[in-house]
Amino acid sequence: MTIKIISVRQLGDLLMQRYAHSPQEGCWVVAVTTQMTIIEIYQVALGTLDSVSIHPRDVFRHLVATNAYGFILCHYHPSGNLNASSADKSAMSQMAMCSQIMQVHFLDFMIISTKGYRSYRTEHLLPKVELETLIDLWTKVDNM
Repeated sequence: MTIKIISVRQLGDLLMQRYAHSPQEGCWVVAVTTQMTIIEIYQVALGTLDSVSIHPRDVFRHLVATNAYGFILCHYHPSGNLNASSADKSAMSQMAMCSQIMQVHFLDFMIISTKGYRSYRTEHLLPKVELETLIDLWTKVDNM
């Protein structure tokens, strides 16, 4: 069955229906084509009641293997809180940096709960990282 993402609402409802009933935090990746057709949805992390560790290595391994154009990171909060924690914000920044390097588009970070969902792309809250910035950081020479 092929699913084409046509709206944030459609994806949010789908993700809530599938994943918003666990007693612990989790993280899934939605890998998509250039036409926003879902290639695969896979879990990259399973956490505890109030935390989960998301590592770029686990996210990008499958994205490269499936030749994905881009991805949406979905994070479940059993508490119902739709705000990103400091760890969530750090994960978003890591994904933004790695996506620039890997040239796989980081399309959204969504937090879901039984109470609803939140799209950080829709609210213009995704970190913006330019490849030139990363190159500058890599090639910058410190005067010692």
